[in-house]
Amino acid sequence: MMNYDFTDIDVNALVGKRIQKKRKELGYTGMQIAEKIGVSQQQFSRYERGMNKIDLSYLVLLANYLNTPIYWFFEDCFIPKSSSEHSRIDKCSNIIAEATPDVFSY
Repeated sequence: MMNYDFTDIDVNALVGKRIQKKRKELGYTGMQIAEKIGVSQQQFSRYERGMNKIDLSYLVLLANYLNTPIYWFFEDCFIPKSSSEHSRIDKCSNIIAEATPDVFSY
């Protein structure tokens, strides 16, 4: 069993940063993404800044639109307590990613 330190994790901020990273990487504006998932540009900005929790249904739409597996948005949320476990986590992540059915790949 892996041991994680969840005491100082701001999931909303980490997921928001990942959303912003992928959006910019693909060259989309916040307005374009907001329109695609059906929220205001201001609301989408709050998601990216971690001020508001993004609804899971919006995150699924976003993952589809950005052609990104949904688990990618959560990868920064898991911080192992020891660096020795880091390689085990990477191996587990790779195994999970390889075993994930195509239905979850966007």
